[in-house]
Amino acid sequence: MHRLALLFALFASTTFAGPYIPAGDLALRHDIQVLADAGVIKGPTSTWPLAWGPILVDLASADAANLSPAAGDALARLRARANWETRTNELTFNAKAAGADNATHIRSFQNTPRGKAEVSVGGSWIDEWFSLELNMQGVDSDQDDDEFRADDSLIGAVIGNWSVAASTQQRWWGPGWDGSLILGNNARPIPSISIDRVFTDAFKSKWLSWLGPWDLSLMFGELEEERAVPNAQFFGVRFNFKPTRSLEIGVSRSAQWCGDGRPCGVDTFIDLLLGRDNIGGSGVDAENEPGNQMAGMDFRWVPSFISAPVSAYGQFIGEDEAGGFPSRYLVQVGVEGAGYLKDRWSYRWFAELAGTSCDFITTDKFNCAYRQRIYRSGYTFKKRSIGHGADNDARLVSAGLVMVDENDHQWRALLRLGDLNRAGRPDSVHTITPTPQDIISVDVSHSRAFSFGVLDSGAGYENVDDLAAGESKSDGRLYLQWRSSY
Repeated sequence: MHRLALLFALFASTTFAGPYIPAGDLALRHDIQVLADAGVIKGPTSTWPLAWGPILVDLASADAANLSPAAGDALARLRARANWETRTNELTFNAKAAGADNATHIRSFQNTPRGKAEVSVGGSWIDEWFSLELNMQGVDSDQDDDEFRADDSLIGAVIGNWSVAASTQQRWWGPGWDGSLILGNNARPIPSISIDRVFTDAFKSKWLSWLGPWDLSLMFGELEEERAVPNAQFFGVRFNFKPTRSLEIGVSRSAQWCGDGRPCGVDTFIDLLLGRDNIGGSGVDAENEPGNQMAGMDFRWVPSFISAPVSAYGQFIGEDEAGGFPSRYLVQVGVEGAGYLKDRWSYRWFAELAGTSCDFITTDKFNCAYRQRIYRSGYTFKKRSIGHGADNDARLVSAGLVMVDENDHQWRALLRLGDLNRAGRPDSVHTITPTPQDIISVDVSHSRAFSFGVLDSGAGYENVDDLAAGESKSDGRLYLQWRSSY
């Protein structure tokens, strides 16, 4: 982490700052998307965390009288959330406690407990140019060995229209609701220096203004020591834009590079950025190969010729490079819709297919995605996949529903079925199962606000057929968590 501290010190001179909306709240994301589709929120919404700044501007100018009942309710809930979370020059505190029996191994956008027991306390301070949030957790988990953590913490400031922070914030890149192929919240957050655009106004140039509102996010992180290449670095960059209200496009790129015993100089990073990292080309060999990269694009589109509030989305991430462009694509596609039920419940449903083998659409090349011969621990952090929670060689279908009323009472449901680790031979690096499995699971959860905080509870059931062992087993899971802030 010494490299991260040094880099942050270089950006210590600042003039203005503001808070961010963390990933992990499905109903909050639903409300934001409802308002984006209604034209209230103008900027892109598929790169999390989201800056509160531009959203506050859009909320201030919105007129509830001109909105549908669902959008009006979403506006009221989001304004209330903004009033609470963007308080300035005031020290605020938060606390959380959670317990889980058999915590889920494949995480979706919604935050659920990572371990058997979790206790968290934290505090934050925001003023006109500086943000500080410190959270400490004590965790009993069989998924990694860190009993004490500082996840979801941040110290940051803004230079012009750029936020610079040292953080352990969770990130989610892409339009998927159950997973992201390149960067989601399945793994714990990677300690990073991040540089993010704050206000997403369009370019003023006539040559670039057609892009519409745009966002840019960069991260320079460090992975853990206990891996095949200890202390490997993680680099990520994402650019997304909205040329029209109904279309959002994103381009993402990530890389594992450097680490103990690997080249780490500026020249190596430049080769990485320029894509000069294939062995046999431009003098690259096993000794000086810059790193392991993934890159691709995603979209979310609301077709105007369909009267119902339905949208389509997709993400296509290349595990390899050919001719200067990504190749051997992992694929995620989905469809979603939203509506209003019984003059009370705002809801969103989605159906999603994820294929995490290389060349998923054509030939299914196994033991390729999220794998690399130098970085043999895989595309992981703390033994969890940085990309999709199903890890590599999966074919997974998901269907989900979220419902929220005017009081922010929530119901959520998620159904999954598919094949995990389809390669057929044992894979000791696989974060879910070393052998092929067929899986069916269903989860239902409920969240309700009380005077003493928010209670969130969930229950699930999973059936797994282990094809190698010829065995079938079923198991249930439960969790209960409480959180409060003041």
